[in-house]
Amino acid sequence: MGKTQYAAGIRFVVRTSDQCPGKDNRRVVMSHASTTRWKRRKDATQLHSWIDPRRNLSLEDQKPKSTDYPTVSVPGLVGGNFSATQLPPGIEPSVIEDLVQLINFDQIGMYPYDICLQTHPVHRGWFPYMIGDICCIHSMMFSVRAFVDGHSDDGQCSRLAAFHFHQTLQILQARVNAFERGHSESVFRDSTIMVIITLVQAAELTGDLKAAQNHVDGLLRIVKLKGGLRAMNTHNNLQVKICRADLGLALHLGTRPRLFQEDIQWDCFISGRGLVHCDHGHHADLTRPFVDQLDWRLNRCWKDIHAFSCLSNLAYQTTRKLSPETYNEMMVSILYRLTQLSFADDLLQETIRVGLLVYCTTIFLTRSFLEQNYGHLFELFKTGLFELCHSPATIVPHPVMLWLMLLYHVTVYKGPSVNSWAGDWLDRAVSLTGVNTWAQAHPVLRSIMWVDFVHDSAGKEAFLAATQRLKTYRIDDSTLIFSNHPAQSSQTDYHPPAQSTPI
Repeated sequence: MGKTQYAAGIRFVVRTSDQCPGKDNRRVVMSHASTTRWKRRKDATQLHSWIDPRRNLSLEDQKPKSTDYPTVSVPGLVGGNFSATQLPPGIEPSVIEDLVQLINFDQIGMYPYDICLQTHPVHRGWFPYMIGDICCIHSMMFSVRAFVDGHSDDGQCSRLAAFHFHQTLQILQARVNAFERGHSESVFRDSTIMVIITLVQAAELTGDLKAAQNHVDGLLRIVKLKGGLRAMNTHNNLQVKICRADLGLALHLGTRPRLFQEDIQWDCFISGRGLVHCDHGHHADLTRPFVDQLDWRLNRCWKDIHAFSCLSNLAYQTTRKLSPETYNEMMVSILYRLTQLSFADDLLQETIRVGLLVYCTTIFLTRSFLEQNYGHLFELFKTGLFELCHSPATIVPHPVMLWLMLLYHVTVYKGPSVNSWAGDWLDRAVSLTGVNTWAQAHPVLRSIMWVDFVHDSAGKEAFLAATQRLKTYRIDDSTLIFSNHPAQSSQTDYHPPAQSTPI
């Protein structure tokens, strides 16, 4: 065969079966293969914002290229970190120093820095608003005092917290009045939105859900007037903070969140993107058919939560950390999809959906220093799981049942499992799964979804308690009925409510 001709920069590697490829052709093939692999890898790991797909996300934290918030120079240490910083009238530098420390404490509780990059409070989006807006300072001080001082027996907050609260409301009301007179600048400031978000968080932390609902109503009205969520600034995670307020209230009240009720993306957000490669061996083979038969939207939520769990375990064991922005986007993507779904006529899928939401409360929307209980959501999970356990027509793979029962013990039922339906069914799940030690159970749980540094402590304790109980009686695996068990109260020790409001 004659020499191959190439034109217009396009090279075709041509040879007959009895020819060995020439040196130039081999170089072309290797170069093309390498380029293709690199492009595929780059495309797989490129993340776009779920809130606004037009915006790209980076896996590592990056400083914003530009800002529109007030620029504040922080001088050297002369009498204190903020002694020479220009502050609103009546605010002492020591107040700002205290707030920075408490913000840092709050952020450590909000973001799992075992897997997230940590930044100094001064570099976070909150800081410029806080020291540049007197209303924001008062709202933060109210939030801090309400949390630190607590409430009296009659439900009243401390005098100092009440002072900052009234100052916040007075300034906010003045801005609303100005808006009604045609002056919208102060109401539409990002700092005003941050004030309302702070009030939402404070109301939720103190259990005043009615006040939280009123604040969220006002917040979403401002968002709508400003052009919608995607019109909000992104450099300070303002979009995500609005979503957190919307989601947190919905989970507390047992209602659907207000945002993304129509325009929602159901595709996997992180699963299959090449962010993490996990191999669970034969354990995954046991649950894959079950996951594949779930509703396709629920299936994709399951896969994303599994991928996030594996990514979290990897980040915990290595220096590969997520930026808070990326962590938040994953949270928003997963929680909005789960809360918009409903399977009222399908006990199994609804229990799985609620179980996934309960699981997500352990890794999202939580503060490590608070026992924040999403009571309505947990009650739904308890009711659904009880009915699932006593539904002979519903078949659940043993590993999935083990995961559900341990999740219940980790989140909802933290007391002793002796003489309870939950303890009985945890024991059955342990026995039927065929795991005798925590070392055997752990990879099974990981193959479903499990974050070691979050769930291991309570999960291992519940599992070991079950194995101890199993030593005292025998289980007939063929009928799933205990024999020689001193407690046969699993059918009567809990009665689910006649109706449960779906979330």
